[in-house]
Amino acid sequence: MGKREQTIDTILQTTMKLLANEGLGKLSMRRVANESSVSLSNLQYYFKDIEALLIAVVANYFEWCAQEVQDNISNSQDARFETFLRNILTDHLVVGGKTDRCIMFREIWALSSRSTAIDTAVNQYYNAYCKQVVSTLANYSAQPAVVAALLLPYVEGYSIMGNSLTLDKKQVMDSLIAVIVGLG
Repeated sequence: MGKREQTIDTILQTTMKLLANEGLGKLSMRRVANESSVSLSNLQYYFKDIEALLIAVVANYFEWCAQEVQDNISNSQDARFETFLRNILTDHLVVGGKTDRCIMFREIWALSSRSTAIDTAVNQYYNAYCKQVVSTLANYSAQPAVVAALLLPYVEGYSIMGNSLTLDKKQVMDSLIAVIVGLG
């Protein structure tokens, strides 16, 4: 990773940390610059304003999500669909608040409700992410779009209300897998 990429990564990671820990209300270009140990003008060189920075954060988040799916596929030794699903769900059914990435999921959707540009970016990135997941699931299922339509919203929603469910994580996974495998 070159110096430019390292600087951008530091800025994005700092922004995510600030968003996760303090929310949008305390986020400013000056604060991100200070916390990233870059000058404000250097930050503005990479991101012209807070909206451009937040759009880059959204892109980074969805790139991370896509990489996580790819890592799960690469780490799956068993080619059976049920095993693949169990591996994915084990890693991705996470109750929000446990990681900065889970908290970022909430922040990204909150940001999208306040900014048309960020909402557009979220929809574009989510669309691309969904297409990648469908493409990956095509290796395992005759109905990859249906499986993705069931899995993605559930995994995302679990991060918000997983603690409130009457089933534990294993029961949820067993139920989802039974429904999905039953689709044929």
